[in-house]
Amino acid sequence: MKSAWLLILFAGFFVNSYAQNYSIKGTVLDTAGLPLPGAVVRIKSKTDSIGVSANNDGTFTIGKIKSKQFTLSAAFIGFDTFSKQYQIEKGNSLTIENIKLKPSSNTLDAVVISGVPPVKVTEDTVSFNAKAFPVRDGDAVDEVLKKLPGVKVDKDGNVTSQGSPITKIRVNGKDFFGTDVATAIKNLPADIIKNLQFIDDYGDQAKLTGIKTGEPEKILNLTIQEDKKKGYFARASAGVGNADRYNTSLRGNSMKGERQLSFDATSANANMRGGGGDGVTTRNAVGLNFKNEFSPKFSLDAGYNFNNDRNNTISSTYTQNILQGDGQNINRLEDAQNNNKSDNYSHWMGGNLEYKIDTMNYLKISPNFNYNTGIGNSTGGSLVTQDTLFTRRESTNANSSNSFSAKTNVFYNHKFAKKGRNLSSWGNINYSNSGSDRNAYNQYINILDSKTDSLIQNQLNNQDNNNLGLNVGVSYMEPLWHKTFIEVNYNWNRTSTNNAKETYDVTAGNQVFNPQLSNIYDYQFVTNKVGMNYRYIGEKLNYTLGLNAQPAVLTGQNLSRDIKTENRTFNLIPSGRFSYKFSNQQSIDVNYWGRNNQPGFLQLQPISDNSNLQNVITGNPDLKPEFVHSVNAHYKQADWNAGKVILANFRYERTDNKIVTTKARVPGTVNQLTSYTNTDGYYTIQGDYNISKPLSAERKFTIGYSGSGQLNNNISFTDDSRIEAQNISWRQELEFRVDLKDITNFELQTAYSQNLTSYSNTSFSNRQSNRFEYGIEGRNYFFKALTLGYDFSKQINTGFDNGSVRNPTLLRLSMEYKFMKNDMAAIRVEGFDLFDQNSGISRDVFDNVIVDKQVNRLGRYFMLSLIYRVRKFG
Repeated sequence: MKSAWLLILFAGFFVNSYAQNYSIKGTVLDTAGLPLPGAVVRIKSKTDSIGVSANNDGTFTIGKIKSKQFTLSAAFIGFDTFSKQYQIEKGNSLTIENIKLKPSSNTLDAVVISGVPPVKVTEDTVSFNAKAFPVRDGDAVDEVLKKLPGVKVDKDGNVTSQGSPITKIRVNGKDFFGTDVATAIKNLPADIIKNLQFIDDYGDQAKLTGIKTGEPEKILNLTIQEDKKKGYFARASAGVGNADRYNTSLRGNSMKGERQLSFDATSANANMRGGGGDGVTTRNAVGLNFKNEFSPKFSLDAGYNFNNDRNNTISSTYTQNILQGDGQNINRLEDAQNNNKSDNYSHWMGGNLEYKIDTMNYLKISPNFNYNTGIGNSTGGSLVTQDTLFTRRESTNANSSNSFSAKTNVFYNHKFAKKGRNLSSWGNINYSNSGSDRNAYNQYINILDSKTDSLIQNQLNNQDNNNLGLNVGVSYMEPLWHKTFIEVNYNWNRTSTNNAKETYDVTAGNQVFNPQLSNIYDYQFVTNKVGMNYRYIGEKLNYTLGLNAQPAVLTGQNLSRDIKTENRTFNLIPSGRFSYKFSNQQSIDVNYWGRNNQPGFLQLQPISDNSNLQNVITGNPDLKPEFVHSVNAHYKQADWNAGKVILANFRYERTDNKIVTTKARVPGTVNQLTSYTNTDGYYTIQGDYNISKPLSAERKFTIGYSGSGQLNNNISFTDDSRIEAQNISWRQELEFRVDLKDITNFELQTAYSQNLTSYSNTSFSNRQSNRFEYGIEGRNYFFKALTLGYDFSKQINTGFDNGSVRNPTLLRLSMEYKFMKNDMAAIRVEGFDLFDQNSGISRDVFDNVIVDKQVNRLGRYFMLSLIYRVRKFG
């Protein structure tokens, strides 16, 4: 009997071992020919039922099929399911003709791209579906960001969204590389990203209560595809070039579920990320980032960054100071050149610990540490002209500095059994210490009516500063009715500062203590704020109305001169927020809040600082605090059918008791006496918009319009005469983008901007500068492995009053060839700034001053690089 059973088992094994197996492969696409990653492909036969998901490029393979005849189905969200019978006629395998899924009739047109809307807007978030903006294999997140409407990425890796800088990046809601945005967007490969969410973050308290006031922080949150949360990615590159240029980097990323470890190291003297930034920089940098969800209750993210930057910046500055007094109008002109060298080291470490104690209690602790040291020196000269007066200043400065800061935030929230009722509390402690040593040598040569005299000033300054900040607060929220809530809060804040400055005059090698320029003082700033907010939450309409009462006390003691200062203020600070959702694709929000700004203690001290004889500064003990009224509005629209996106922002700010400068001319010299006073009439108006519209359903061609404008009413006083300088600046930009898969990606840009300053005194002529820009940036692909990159831009500037290169033409070319299995390696040849005209030109307007500045930037070089990549996800 046992022999019979063994015979049956052996026969079954023999038959099974020699049974014929078949395999099939194919690709799932949409009607536009774009792949549908993750599409579910199944086969069914009398003996089989097997299912797989399509790869990133839409391909799939199914093996070990036992029957030649089967039914194949393919499904994807937002598309009609495909089903067809097949039979393998010859051999053991079959290649299925491309399967093209049609959009479901009850789904929006935008799903032709990825099955979900490419853009989604909510009250505080604009979310982009990464699949709707595909990039090449091996590209990092920064290449996706360049395609998004309203988003800009400069050559240094700085990111702005709707004109606001991105200050922090998160991955799945956790901080990633702290505030080093440029490193973060280069560290993650684009094809593992699911969504890119640009969030107006009002803080932990606002997330839980919905009460949002003040200016939010703009944050980019990247969500990872679920099937890509397990794997690793590493990239190493090394490049050498002429003029002793080099650029090396190593970055890696390992993920397993919610655990993620990232590493980034760079050593380069080619300005690291593409030649942007002022001066020429050599950087050595290391970054580490770790995050993990150890349990459903406990999670941690932490990061460490080290930077060593050595920079050499050569600048040319032309300053126009509009003066009025004694019945006459005067232009004070300063033409200055400066050569500055610095060598700075910085260490940053920080993170967040989150503990969900239970369903009702939440605790978050966020420590943060910084340590910085630096040395620098500068040489320069300036020529000041005022009427028939001329003063030439030659200066040499050497300095060293160090600073340390430690900050910890603790936030706790308790939810009560009644829905909507909760209690929050928080506490912050912030300590910082900084010190500096500076040796300044200045020689002044004065020329008046052919008469010349000179003065030499050589001083040594030692300064030490200590700050301690404490903040505690509590908030209680109570639901009133179904859609309304009331919140009461209290916040106490205390900042104390101790500053010691010692100045020595250096004469014939001897150091003589200068009591007039030495100063030791303490001051404390204490506020108590009590507030109440009423909130309504509707399906379309949300609003919050609030009122805060804030008494504030600023006290100080000048220990060097036995001077005491006390300044008490009381402010009623209203706030309001209005949000209306017209539809799931369109919303608007309007915010108002008020805040007070206390004058700095040095601004209050009646002590003169004559370290610069051409501009002696004295404080004003009668200064009052400023009060700022701020209104902003945000409009968002995402037309999923047409793929069009419209984003617009508006901001108005008026400052009562604005602290402005007063200047008094010293007769017979070009010198000024500067102090401070309060005045009304200062305001600023800002606005910007961005419209992006694809010209085809596949987003092969996209056109974008964007613009911004700003109006500032600046106020200053010269010899008791009030001067209003109204500055208007605006910019209009047009972009046309082409994305043809495996052929080319490029963007044509053109822009025109203007900066106009006019004065309340009509005898002063208007100042105007204009800039016209155009360029093209992109990549062309040949034979799959060869890529040609190019970045061309041209500026035509008029109205600027300094600079040797007025209309720079910049051209950067690169060629990259991929080789080895899975394109693991690449060789890259690059030529940067081929016309050798890279320079930065800018205009800044404030008070009654116009500053035109030009700085050197990294010039022409050529580089050969080797790149190696390894990766595995899934």
